[in-house]
Amino acid sequence: MFPFNIMVKPVGGLCNLDCTYCYYKSKPRELYPHALGPIMTEAVLEGFTRQYLQAMPVHCQFSWQGGEPTLAGLDFYRRAMALQEQYRRPEQTVVNGLQTNATLLDDAWCEFLAAGGVLVGVSIDGPARPHDLFRRDKAGQGTWHLAWAGLERLRKHRAEVNVLATLNSANVSQGGDLYRYFVNRGLRYLQFIPILERTVGGAIADFSCNGSRWGRFMLEVFEQWLSRDVGRVSERFIDNVLHVLVHGQAAMCCHATRCANAFVLEWNGDLYACDHFVAAPWRLGNITQTPLAELVQSPILDRFAALKTSLPDACRDCEFLVYCNAGCPKHHVGSVPVGSSVCSGPVRGFFDSPDSLCGTAAPGCVPDPARTNHFCEGYKMFLRRALPDLKRIAQDIVAHQKNGD
Repeated sequence: MFPFNIMVKPVGGLCNLDCTYCYYKSKPRELYPHALGPIMTEAVLEGFTRQYLQAMPVHCQFSWQGGEPTLAGLDFYRRAMALQEQYRRPEQTVVNGLQTNATLLDDAWCEFLAAGGVLVGVSIDGPARPHDLFRRDKAGQGTWHLAWAGLERLRKHRAEVNVLATLNSANVSQGGDLYRYFVNRGLRYLQFIPILERTVGGAIADFSCNGSRWGRFMLEVFEQWLSRDVGRVSERFIDNVLHVLVHGQAAMCCHATRCANAFVLEWNGDLYACDHFVAAPWRLGNITQTPLAELVQSPILDRFAALKTSLPDACRDCEFLVYCNAGCPKHHVGSVPVGSSVCSGPVRGFFDSPDSLCGTAAPGCVPDPARTNHFCEGYKMFLRRALPDLKRIAQDIVAHQKNGD
């Protein structure tokens, strides 16, 4: 069986915040409108843990996300880690990661996460002003002060922490400033994730960032990193390019040659093909009814993988293809109207609809070859400038590895 990862949503899309750009907060009412306070049961947790550890016998990574996964409660994660220890094989490596808005973390939480070696990703968009513009609670109040307090509390307990900052219309023009803001405060592991969301009508939401602005942001980050932080600070996209140069393949699923090995498990045991495609056509089944080992080899995944492997025409001869592989299918935008015989999506209701012509219901249908990646211009801007230096750094890495350093 090929290696795979599963992102677990123990409370689905439930969250104590109401972030403007969140793509997952609508999932509870869309997928499970009759569920009252969804939370993963002991039976689902036990079954998943046992099956996942059986399927990944060498290295198994549990990734807890939401919504806000801490709403499941501290006792839930104590039980989760106890089950991992119960079913873990003697030589099996088991690790845990938790992505959180950090606003609910008290000392008990932080002590537990640190003691368990849990890698904690904190979602925070920079200083208070850009963070609070879109990351508000349900009363409309900013949340930066709570998020930063949670981050500091994690560091006080010596938990392993990284920062995930979404890039949107409020902060995408502040690449150098945002990078220094985090690094000067001692944070060494950073992820900058560009936002692309759509309105109900399919238009790109105004809080999204475009390709050129994202490219300029990453170039500002790169110049700062190159001048003082090589080997000291990790940034996800830069690391991914280095991974391609050193190992010949991407570390990030969105830049791999093929999708369909990064799944999502919802609170009730439903398994979906991808975090960005949690919708009825991409539901693989339920682990309480069908073994996980069978679900991750579902024929649905071949159709899902075609969203990636059927490259846009614009990508086929691109000199940078090996580094981005057309990016995430969620970021593909096309020119053919919804309802035609080839895909122009994704737009809301297109990839998500059982009646869509995106390869889920129409035999032989393939994604629109005229589509492009929304961030393509940014990829090219970054790679043209950064590749010469990154190739030199990659050569140094390889040389050190050969020398056993």
